[in-house]
Parts: sequence; C-alpha cells; structure tokens
Amino acid sequence: MAREGTLIGDRYRLLGPAGPGTVVWHAQDERLDRIVAVKPLFDEPPAVPAIPAPRAAICDVVDQDSTTYLVLEYPGARTLTELLGEQGTLAPGLVARFGARLAAELAAAHDDGVLHAAVDPDHVVISAEGHAGIVGGGRALRAFLAPEVLDGGFPDFPAEVYSLGATLYAAVGGEQRHPLTEAVVHLLHPDPTARPTMAVAEELLNSVTPRGPEPAPDHGAPRGVAGDYRCV
Repeated sequence: MAREGTLIGDRYRLLGPAGPGTVVWHAQDERLDRIVAVKPLFDEPPAVPAIPAPRAAICDVVDQDSTTYLVLEYPGARTLTELLGEQGTLAPGLVARFGARLAAELAAAHDDGVLHAAVDPDHVVISAEGHAGIVGGGRALRAFLAPEVLDGGFPDFPAEVYSLGATLYAAVGGEQRHPLTEAVVHLLHPDPTARPTMAVAEELLNSVTPRGPEPAPDHGAPRGVAGDYRCV
C-alpha cells in the first residue's frame, strides 16, 4: 500500500494524497525537482474524481509492488487559492515543502527589515516544480490576519508568522493528523511573543517535509512498462 515518503520507481517521492477520498498522490520527482501526480492505473475505485484532470499529460509509467502507476503532469503555476479551489486540500508533505520555501523567502525579507503584510492564499503562487513565492499587490484577506491585527494592532513580524501559519493550515484543511499540523499550530499561537521567528518557522517546516534516501544514480536501469514519458 502506498504511503507518504514511499519512493516509486526510484524517482517519485510520495508527499501525500492529492485530496480526500482519492487514490491520486502528490509526489516529488527527485530527478527533475518538480511536483507530479501519481495514480494507480488499475485499482482506482469508482466515482473517485481524478486529480489533476484526466487530460493531464502522462509523464511516466512505472511498476512497483505489483501495481502500475501513471505519473501525470502537475498543473502549471497557480495561486494557492486556485489550487485549493481545484483540489479542495493539498497533501501535507507538499504543503510542508512549499511552506518551508515561503518561510525562507519571508525570513530573508525580515532580516532586511521588510514586511510583506499580505501573506494569504491569494498572494502565494506555486509552480509545477513545487516552488512557491509571495506576490505583492492587493489587500490581505481578513481571515488570515493575526488576532492582534484584527484588534487594531499594527502588523509586524510575529503577525506575518501567524498569517503564514493560517495559510498553510487552510491548505491542508486543518483537520489532518500529520506532524505538519503540529508545526503549524506553533505559528498560530494567539500570543505574538510565543510564536517562533520566521527563520525558526522555516526549520519547523523543513523538519516535517518527507525525506528518504537519495535515489540511486541511473545507470541504464530498466524503464517502466511503457518507457519514460518525461514532460519537460
């Protein structure tokens, strides 16, 4: 049975289910450093929606543990709001991965004394490679503001840590039992002085990102049943 952290075909690291009630997984292509979707070819139960859309390009077909998997192209760059609208929730491993990237970007800005002040799903953009960034412009969504800001306080660095935590919490639906949820709760502490710095938030998120042994070098190993259909 597939589970988070499993390496499929010595290449695709499973990050978690692509949504509730589906057998499609988000995965990291460790050879090309991008995000893909992995789907069992034959054992999908009826009435389960395909994520991403069925017309997504097939990048690879691999056999492992008596199961054939299709590796599908992941949608191109989307705002987090768009991705959540399409998929409902995202895999915790994927959220931890891009959350750590966001925290690193924000921590560097904080070191320079710069506050973004609009960290929410509308301003987070995620590429097919799993790279995430913060875009400017527009007002922050009220639901992602820290409580002290809602009470009339001035936005500051701890408030931005809260906004990142609220954004990541929304991305996983907030109900999944996963180490990521525990890490995110630290970012959401109601007391601003008890929240971690953004740099520490980056460390927390990195600590719950799925990892495994580095894939072995490719020395002409056999391809999947239908060869390698790389979407590049």
